Amino acid sequence: MFDIDIPTLVVTSVLMAAVFAIFFYYSLKIRRTRKELSAKYNHFISERNLKPTLREDWRNRFILGIDQPNKTLVYCNFGEKEEKLAISLPEVSRVEVLEDFQEGTNGTKSFKTLENLALKIQFKNPSKAALQLPIYSAEDYSDLLGETVLASNWSKLINSELTK
Repeated sequence: MFDIDIPTLVVTSVLMAAVFAIFFYYSLKIRRTRKELSAKYNHFISERNLKPTLREDWRNRFILGIDQPNKTLVYCNFGEKEEKLAISLPEVSRVEVLEDFQEGTNGTKSFKTLENLALKIQFKNPSKAALQLPIYSAEDYSDLLGETVLASNWSKLINSELTK
């Protein structure tokens, strides 16, 4: 029948266990990060008596939410410079997507690369400066994971809340 070589079986088993351990460790790390992110977010909204009915998080770092009954936009960036904002929607005049591109050439071809993507919050009070809520930065990430669609959807969603 089959002749099993014990040393090969042992080496293969050890290598497979090592690969599995790496994936298991990474999965636990992601789960722990998400739990910490969620705890910080929940603490922030509970301090302000907010209960966002719509919420979206991405990159284990950012969270956007809207508390529709209280008409409040919640934005959290849990990166190096932690930023947590609760913005009263009745004070906002409009929201737009702000895209910053870097243009360049590669021989005869020209290209545009998205450098920064943000939601620009403009207020009804002209003396109050507009806010930029970062969604994506090429400095932090090498690729996009749907942030352009996310920014567009949230811009539309927030603007629809402003008209209610």
